[in-house]
Amino acid sequence: MPMAEPRPSKQKAPPPAAPAVRDDDDVDVRQIVEAVSHGQPNACDLIHEVARKAPDVVATFDRRTGARQSFGGLSTTIAKVACRLKNLGLRPRDRVAVFVGDGPRFVVVVNALFHLGAVPVLIDPGMGLDNLASCVREQRPRALLGIARAQALRWVRREAFRSVELAIVVDGWFPGAVTLRLDGDDQADSYLPMNRQASTEPAAVLYTSGSTGAPKGVLYTHGMLMAQAIAIRDLFGIDRGDVDVCCFLPFALFSVAMGTTAVFPDMDFRAPAKAKPERIFAALAEGVDGRPATSAFASPALWEPFSRWAETTGTKLHGVKRVLTAGAPVRPQLHERLLRALPDGDVFTPYGATEALPVAFMGGRAVVDETAALTRRGQGTCVGRVAPGVTVKIIALHDEPIATLFDAKELGPGELGEIIVRGACVTRAYDETSDRAKEANARSKIKDGGDVWHRMGDAGYVDAQGRLWFCGRKSHRVEKEGGVVLHSVTVEAVVETLVEGTGQRAALVGVGERGKQRAVVFVESGERPVPSLEAVRPLPGCGAVDEVHSFPGSFPVDKRHNAKIERERLAALALKG
Repeated sequence: MPMAEPRPSKQKAPPPAAPAVRDDDDVDVRQIVEAVSHGQPNACDLIHEVARKAPDVVATFDRRTGARQSFGGLSTTIAKVACRLKNLGLRPRDRVAVFVGDGPRFVVVVNALFHLGAVPVLIDPGMGLDNLASCVREQRPRALLGIARAQALRWVRREAFRSVELAIVVDGWFPGAVTLRLDGDDQADSYLPMNRQASTEPAAVLYTSGSTGAPKGVLYTHGMLMAQAIAIRDLFGIDRGDVDVCCFLPFALFSVAMGTTAVFPDMDFRAPAKAKPERIFAALAEGVDGRPATSAFASPALWEPFSRWAETTGTKLHGVKRVLTAGAPVRPQLHERLLRALPDGDVFTPYGATEALPVAFMGGRAVVDETAALTRRGQGTCVGRVAPGVTVKIIALHDEPIATLFDAKELGPGELGEIIVRGACVTRAYDETSDRAKEANARSKIKDGGDVWHRMGDAGYVDAQGRLWFCGRKSHRVEKEGGVVLHSVTVEAVVETLVEGTGQRAALVGVGERGKQRAVVFVESGERPVPSLEAVRPLPGCGAVDEVHSFPGSFPVDKRHNAKIERERLAALALKG
């Protein structure tokens, strides 16, 4: 693949109110975390700290119910709920499967578990019942904490939940479960000192979506969660008092930890692609108490229809400083549409994963001005500068485990290979509760003395300017005879130039045995025509494409972000002919 360097271009002056993204190379997140709690942090430390300094600021606001809570109230509620959980029989270090579906209760429950020192296990129900049951089975949680529907699941899949000794239903009733109330006072409530452990102690287990393989439990420590919140806050210039519209529940944990008001829009958080644009706009425009939103985080699957709606209606998001989106590659067209609706801000696509976030970042205005043309010519997607406190290397593509960094072949600038990362915001291990997790550690972690590198599972390169480029998932590359290799993101961006403006997406899949694969491109059709093979092959980097097919409707996507294309299903379709 050619690695042409971007030509210098005249940069347009940013809008007057655009946020100043902090790019301080001297930031050491480890030092910040150690300073917060003298080496014994708790993941909800930051919330309690905000409550001490700004107790009356709204912490959470649910637009569906109108419920709100100040930081002072949230801090008190967290401590009281932690006390109630202890009185119900929960202990520090207990694993607790959490299934709470709405934003404010999710924030309270998870932080109460942090406060107590228990370990919440967060599994996305959208991954499907079989995958969910498999994750619960391997975690062997002592407790199940969730709504009545989750308690019913325990009876449907009894074998998977057989380790559960304590069933706790939130604000409700279910036979065989004890009730946890999240509001009101109780005579049994007392002051519960926050459980303090070493910064390396487990704080939570978050499962990956399983969209690119079996779901894996990612182990977060208290120090790491705090480091991530601080890194995101400082990287994007987020200030206390900002209003953040949260369209992805786990990100709400960072929002309140950063001292921002978390506004939960009227939407189904399990299906971001189906969110109604006018309701998202209402959350952004109205914010809380007359303060419009300054930030928002959502999957590209939500921003795609929203940006088209905003363009059609001429909607402008005045006052919004930053729109964050992650979970799948972001096309230049999405940047362009969103930027037209953001007179005062920018679009940011923090690159990372459940195992490592943030790794790199780039503003949408820089994408449009500097790299979008290269993306359309098959150079990949530029994800920007590496975040402070993170180190990135590119090593030769390799599918087998790599025990130590000495065993890896490091590549130079412009050479395409596998992206590996290390830093305070990078997890050191998957939770080793099963043979599957142990295998994942062997395949995804590389030891380097006392450090650990995480293999992102992505193909990419670093250009001469030090920017990181993403070319697709390593597992999605197509290897043909003669050593010809095609990467998904590079090919798809070029093919999509033929259908630009229609909303149609392209997807590259490999069919057959690796090393002898056919390169097949699918294009969403609907009622529109798709490009022919003759039109695709002359394009940059597409000369080795073997077939082009139409796909009726929209591509199948992952359940969590509704954005990652499930290429395995497309490959199976191509195999059938």
